[in-house]
Amino acid sequence: MPERDHDRRSLRWLDHFGQDVRCAIRNIRHYPVAASVAVISLACGIGATTVTLTIRDVVFRRPPPLYRDPGQLSRVQTGGIDRPIMAIGSYVPGGLYRAWRDTIGSDMAASRPLRGVREVRSADRTDNVPVREVTPNLFNVLGVAPVQGQSLAGAARADAAPAVLSYRLWNQLFDGRADAIGAVVWIDGHPFTVVGVLPERFWFSETNSPIWTRLDPEAIGADDPLEVVIRRPAGVTPAMLTARLEADLARYAQTLPSAERRMRLKVSGIGGTPLGGQMAIALPYVLATAVLLTLLIACANVAILMIAQWTAREHEIAIRASIGATRGRIVRALLTESILLAAAGGALGVLTAAALRAWILYNSVDSVTFYDVSIDPAIFVQAAIVTLMTGIVAGVAPALYETRRLHANPLRSLAAGDRVRQRWRHALVVLEITVTTALLVVTGAMIDGYRRTRNADMGFDARPMLTAYVENPSGVPIGPILDAVGGMPGVVAASAATSAPYAGAARRVRVATDAAGSNAVAADQASITATFFSTLGVPLRAGRDFSSSDTSSARTAIANETLARRLFQGRNAVGQRIWIGDVPHEIVGIVADYKTSPMQPAESNPKVFLPLPVESRTVKGLHFLVRATGDPGPLVQPARKQARDAAPGSVVPRAFTFDQILAVMGQEMLIGTAPLVPLIAIGALLTAAGIYGVLAFAITRRSRELAVRVAIGATGRDIVKLVASHAVRLVAAGGVLGLATTFVLGRVVRASGGAGSIFDPPGHVFMAPALLVVAIAALATWVPSRRAARVDPSVLLRTL
Repeated sequence: MPERDHDRRSLRWLDHFGQDVRCAIRNIRHYPVAASVAVISLACGIGATTVTLTIRDVVFRRPPPLYRDPGQLSRVQTGGIDRPIMAIGSYVPGGLYRAWRDTIGSDMAASRPLRGVREVRSADRTDNVPVREVTPNLFNVLGVAPVQGQSLAGAARADAAPAVLSYRLWNQLFDGRADAIGAVVWIDGHPFTVVGVLPERFWFSETNSPIWTRLDPEAIGADDPLEVVIRRPAGVTPAMLTARLEADLARYAQTLPSAERRMRLKVSGIGGTPLGGQMAIALPYVLATAVLLTLLIACANVAILMIAQWTAREHEIAIRASIGATRGRIVRALLTESILLAAAGGALGVLTAAALRAWILYNSVDSVTFYDVSIDPAIFVQAAIVTLMTGIVAGVAPALYETRRLHANPLRSLAAGDRVRQRWRHALVVLEITVTTALLVVTGAMIDGYRRTRNADMGFDARPMLTAYVENPSGVPIGPILDAVGGMPGVVAASAATSAPYAGAARRVRVATDAAGSNAVAADQASITATFFSTLGVPLRAGRDFSSSDTSSARTAIANETLARRLFQGRNAVGQRIWIGDVPHEIVGIVADYKTSPMQPAESNPKVFLPLPVESRTVKGLHFLVRATGDPGPLVQPARKQARDAAPGSVVPRAFTFDQILAVMGQEMLIGTAPLVPLIAIGALLTAAGIYGVLAFAITRRSRELAVRVAIGATGRDIVKLVASHAVRLVAAGGVLGLATTFVLGRVVRASGGAGSIFDPPGHVFMAPALLVVAIAALATWVPSRRAARVDPSVLLRTL
């Protein structure tokens, strides 16, 4: 008997479930337009969320696809207390690497940072190719084996040093032939034997398909910057590895000068792309927040539609309660209906995500083959859970609120909760407008950052400028290179500096007006030749430029306007003495402010310049600036060749025009902005649909009131004003909340030191989102307003 009763209960439950599903499908057929909007809203939300989060994971999180057990790999970086550890540009000094190698052993590998391209000759062709020096065990640590030949660790000693080719370079130089193994290539005039070819999708730190050469660990200098990666043994966590490395770091720091001993260590996983490492650290969080907010807009839209449909069927539900339907039965029926809509939206969202991914792959560049762009099922699960919960809440919340009154006379309590339901709908629409406004501000800030990058007033004319970076282990011979490059046809002027705009970060120093440093200012320091400012096109405001008599022993300096203003508060700075660190210098000139990056604030950073004699050969790496008479593009390769030929042993790893650097920076901005554009479009459409739904439903509910107003003399314009005022209140509330939230966040970014960045938008960026939201609201209000203006009182009043 108990088993039979259990079977009967199970059958009864299944029968009721079937009835609920059939009833839900029948009810959904009664409002196909609203149901379609709900399903499409969820599909757009899920699709956009899934694809954007996948792009975020690929760019910022996922490891390269060929690494063996990448979860056991750790990237190690160091930095000073006054210098943050960045994803790109924070390296381990060679002396510390050697100390760690004694502790870690063969599980640690290192690579020199990529410095640009080298001249590579194979057979009868010459190419400019990236070349990277790595310790022989790098590929073993990463767990990647060559597809042809062997790795650097297994290469036997030969007359020529070994080299391993990337897959793409193997096809470029040798057309993918097997006889490439054993062939000799010449890199800057030095012979190398090709011993292996790496897999097609392999990359490390950069995806630019280099030649890999051997870096002898014993030949690493104490100050050589290195990228370090460690494979942790089984059972060793990142925290345990950090503790082991910290001990050696403390001992190493004690060997440094006192000002450099406060070093920091960062141990992180291997993940993301080179582009992701160059972007602002906040960008992945901005993208994640943007997609979740878009999904929130979609969910709010569904909730609005479900509440409206439930309200429209209040008579039906009240009658069902009057004839004996329990509260639980009614709640379950509404819940089934909302879950069906959510499930349909989820299924369509999966198809939308797959279609968007296919479109992205079809239109992507070749470098996408280096990455794992598959959609993580966990993202689908997360998005599906959120939308399913939305369906549950959209069905349960209004049902629980309304059905609590059904124990009384249901038909007498229909109007009691209409005002509360209307407040809920208004709150959801205000939320949609707030989120859409915030997304528009973020996107506008990034677009404005692109505009500032391309059109920034740098304080000099960047169009005729190019820069070349020259390295020489014996010291760069400045005079011969300036003579060779400056004598080229089409060159107006040339100069050298340890730091230049766009080309490299300057050394940060403390500058004060007394030895005690009581009013010290942090400033960028650069050593420059006498023609630097004339080459750059920056005028002197007072005093003189450097001359041949100004040497490092003369202790002279030139300050920019910002530094002079901060140190001397309007007094004449020429002839004054300043202390750079512990060394006094005399200011001989004041130069106009100029920017080194287009994203700097309007007020340039403090800068101090020291003389760099052309006879000097103490610097191993220098930036050479060249001003051309016209387009500097055709001069890039000749300038590279002249610099290399004028100074034997020198290497020119990179040379670019300023316009090329600006174009790359602009592309990075656009890539960061691109994922937000479809989110903004979807958010705007869903917000318009939400405003339209609320106004249309309000007009339906107030149709008799509107008829009475018309009957007693109200014109169509009066009715339109009434409806428009309803929309204006919603848009004003949501717009003000969205603008206020993003404004406050921007001030927080500025207070945290991010002034001038894309996350500190200027005031005009807030105007366009406000106007767009008003336009969206006007469009969504137009149709309901026209419908309200056409109310015929003679028809409606007959039903009173």
